[in-house]
Amino acid sequence: MTWNYRILKSKDGKDDWYQIHEVYYDKDNNVNGWTENGATVNGNTIDEIRSSLELMLKSLDKEILNK
Repeated sequence: MTWNYRILKSKDGKDDWYQIHEVYYDKDNNVNGWTENGATVNGNTIDEIRSSLELMLKSLDKEILNK
């Protein structure tokens, strides 16, 4: 199973709400699910935080998924 970060869109009352989540794919590369809560940025080093942020930034160039 593979994963990446994607932006999920949901509703916050009447307004749209966007949040980055980890999204998982099946063997045919179809979306298989995502984390219940949005992603957080953390790590044991600044480089790990930088790597996470770089992966999250890539989600901005992908299609937005509806939650």
